[in-house]
Amino acid sequence: MQNPLEVNILIVIIAQEGSFIRASKKLGIAPASLTRRVARLERNMGVKLFERSTRAVELTGAGRLFVQESSLSLSHAERAWDLARFQAQIDSGPYRVGYSPYTHSAFLPLLNALSPVPHPPGDEPSGIVLETANTLELVERVLRGKLHAALGVGPIMDRDLWVQRVGQEGFSVCLPRNHRLTQKIALTVHDLDGQTVFWMPRSSQPRFYAGVMRYVSSLGVQPVFREVRSVAHALEFASHGAGLALLPRSSARISYSGTVFKSLADRYLGVETMLLMRRDQRYGKLKEIVDGLFARLVALKLEIN
Repeated sequence: MQNPLEVNILIVIIAQEGSFIRASKKLGIAPASLTRRVARLERNMGVKLFERSTRAVELTGAGRLFVQESSLSLSHAERAWDLARFQAQIDSGPYRVGYSPYTHSAFLPLLNALSPVPHPPGDEPSGIVLETANTLELVERVLRGKLHAALGVGPIMDRDLWVQRVGQEGFSVCLPRNHRLTQKIALTVHDLDGQTVFWMPRSSQPRFYAGVMRYVSSLGVQPVFREVRSVAHALEFASHGAGLALLPRSSARISYSGTVFKSLADRYLGVETMLLMRRDQRYGKLKEIVDGLFARLVALKLEIN
């Protein structure tokens, strides 16, 4: 009987590499041995997982289903490993809170006030240690126990997470100072039609990105979106006349030479900031800290206007 976890790893890596030879090198297993193990598994299951040719290996329909479910099980196994490793940190601190670059800037002074006080070299910091990452990475770090809580961009949906909205803000558009749209007091989504617009990468906030794309498309508007990794890069492009930068409204506080900020007037288009933590960690001191943070964030009343 083959170990189910080992089998999952073998099949997933073969699928990723597209070759038994490359997979065998990655796994440190002789190609002939790997081929025999897969053939034995296929016989036991009564289905073929791979179609072999002289050039490549491709998944069958059954193989694609197997890899899809195996990938999920491996991810959960890795989370379990990390949770066990980080359990002492979860119980005793220091408490680690992550935040997205698209978190409302008004939240950052509050988070900074909770940061650890100076400590002697070699000692663990006390208080809250801050980390920044995109929302997908924050969710994964919270699920693995590497972060105690995080502020990410909604929507965030995972049954293992406790998620609460703490604020929402609209968008601003940063334009080159000589752009024709600077004559308008405020812009609408329709003003973006046909414009080159720099904003966040799809990969960093996929659910939010998809929701914005659906909404903009529903209005019959077709901007030419260009992805940039940071607010600074978007502003740089706008200042050089390469296009417009679509940014959270709080970014308008940034002074950037050669640009003008205009509010994007749309009640349905905004950035939601969500506070999240693992449901099974909502007890004891950690629950008290996260609930206290939630109360202080909500008290700022940062909602779209």
